[in-house]
Amino acid sequence: MITLKGALLSIVFFWTAVVQMPSTVQAAAAGSPGKAVMKQLVEGARKEKQVYLYPTTSGSDEVIQGFKNYLKRLGLELDLKVDASGGSFQKISQAIGETKQGIVPAYDVQFGGAHEIIHLLEANGVKRVDNLESLVSEIAPQALPVLDKISPGPFKGRAFTFGHWIKAIIYNPKLISAKDLPQSHKELGDPKYKGSFALPPWTSDADAALLAYDKDQALEIIKAIGRNKAATERESAAVNRMLLGEFKFVDANAHYYHEFKGRDPRAPIGLEFFRDYTTINESMYFVREGARNANAATLFVLWTLSEEGQQIFEKATAHPNIYLPSSHVGREIMGMMKKRKVKIVSYVENEESLKKLKWMSQTEEGKAWTQAIARAWRGK
Repeated sequence: MITLKGALLSIVFFWTAVVQMPSTVQAAAAGSPGKAVMKQLVEGARKEKQVYLYPTTSGSDEVIQGFKNYLKRLGLELDLKVDASGGSFQKISQAIGETKQGIVPAYDVQFGGAHEIIHLLEANGVKRVDNLESLVSEIAPQALPVLDKISPGPFKGRAFTFGHWIKAIIYNPKLISAKDLPQSHKELGDPKYKGSFALPPWTSDADAALLAYDKDQALEIIKAIGRNKAATERESAAVNRMLLGEFKFVDANAHYYHEFKGRDPRAPIGLEFFRDYTTINESMYFVREGARNANAATLFVLWTLSEEGQQIFEKATAHPNIYLPSSHVGREIMGMMKKRKVKIVSYVENEESLKKLKWMSQTEEGKAWTQAIARAWRGK
């Protein structure tokens, strides 16, 4: 038989257990590995007091302001020094020189294309992020399931893809229909397209032909394209000239379609892709080996992979990330390419493509081939 006193004691015991349960759970959460390493990173950044960033010029003001807001929520006030002057290739070359000479890095954080960073990586100039998965789970949980895709192969734990530069055909539907566009780079060399399009001055799309064709066939394809072009023009300017009717289409990054449509939904601009290969260039952030302010730098690099960081970057630039779920443009473009059965190529997609990249940059034969490709792309 349960007495009144016993019943009251049972109720008090049960209520005490229920009230204390959340605090026990919170204490366990606070002591989790992710929380602990995050706290250590924040305290390390607090002691550093500053960070020197070399970000991509695209959307740099908006991204830096977003990072400042993030730091404020962490209770951090850091002096953010920013160089948004552009020229990632030259900066990577500078970083390689600093590393080989044992000079303290000029920047804590840098960006660059994967095909550029690989050379700094080989010179041991890129820092590995310790406790990576624990930190990503705290700072950018959306990136955790795709970490092997945004930090692939030799870049694992060192460089992180915050955006993709996806080569495309940007065209004026008033001047040419989608069905009349070339379906392949080889077809782009057909005489019927002579004088119809512009090419950018950089040759990343031309070099990437090696990922779809053998070196001799690739060179002949690029020679035909170079002979057919109407002009060599930087992508943004080429798109503007296309809208004015000077070109029917241009070889440019896909984000220009979303950028110009965002300015004017009625703009005469369309988006298509070559079927034989579409080049994906990974734009990556990384912390320099030997960085003065490595903790603050790590916070920035991983924050750019967060839902907040991605949305700020995409809103400012229309640049997609094809792996992070918060990238609306990335999901749209991937849907288009899957529907059209586009062959996507990247220098970091597998060991074979990396070998080809190293052949181009490290062997005399490869260097001579890339020079020939560059001349052909420019119509020489």
